[in-house]
Amino acid sequence: MPLLTIAMNEMTPEFAGNTPDAVGRLNEENRLLRQQLADQAVELDRLRQVLQQCEELTLQSQQNANERAELLAQERKLSELKTNFVTLASHEFRTPIGTILMSASLIGRYNGEQDGPKRERHVDRIKSAVADLTALLNEFLALSQIEQRTVPNRPVALVLPTFCQEVIEEMEPVMKPGQAILYTHTEGDTSIVLDGGMVKNILINLLGNASKYSTEGKAIGLTTAVRNGQLTIDVSDEGIGVPDQDKDKLFVNFFRARNAIHFQGTGLGLYVVKRYVDLLGGTITFTSQLDVGTVFTVNLPLATLPATV
Repeated sequence: MPLLTIAMNEMTPEFAGNTPDAVGRLNEENRLLRQQLADQAVELDRLRQVLQQCEELTLQSQQNANERAELLAQERKLSELKTNFVTLASHEFRTPIGTILMSASLIGRYNGEQDGPKRERHVDRIKSAVADLTALLNEFLALSQIEQRTVPNRPVALVLPTFCQEVIEEMEPVMKPGQAILYTHTEGDTSIVLDGGMVKNILINLLGNASKYSTEGKAIGLTTAVRNGQLTIDVSDEGIGVPDQDKDKLFVNFFRARNAIHFQGTGLGLYVVKRYVDLLGGTITFTSQLDVGTVFTVNLPLATLPATV
């Protein structure tokens, strides 16, 4: 139809009669289309929510799987530790127990007045063996607490010279003849706040190793310094040293350097030390030269006393 005719409403009867129906159909189709679009938008939003829920469930499932894997790894590690404990206990405990039994038996034979020095010698052997057993039990107890994450961090006020002197006195009965621990505080305040139990265990293990792997008559150095909010501890010896090929494994549990296997020990001491240092948020390093000696350096950030209620 010519546009001019439409503009002037000059429509043919056929067109004029069909126009309302055509417009109605178009309106209905538009309405249905809008309804379909609205329905699809609702469905799309529902699918988006379902997808989000699936993603959340997948993430939760992955987290649960990771937690289960971690728990399984911890269980396997504890099982391995138990196996190693039984093996080490049967071997390491046998020597001091045998020494105690033998010396106790021999003491019973030395009844005369002239046998006093012999009795005294065997009493000293028994004391030394008991100290070895105590050290072994402490190592295994510390390991168990660390692996089960039941070691609390309890900061207390410490006076370094007094604290270190008490540790030295505790070490003296188990040191070799002629050995001495020489303590010096080189810098900073001597009053600090740290977990005394953990620091004591660190010192006992490091000083015990220094004594064990040094010969009789050798001096062992112990120095402390406080600077930049940290306590620095150095333990030095003139012992057998650590072979270069073993240095990267020195803090691995149950590991023993190849030149240390003929010394009594479990291979747990330095591992326990490293875990204590980690719990205190510090670091431990060492330098060592074969047949010259070793220096361990521990850096621990100072703590603060907990607020009283």
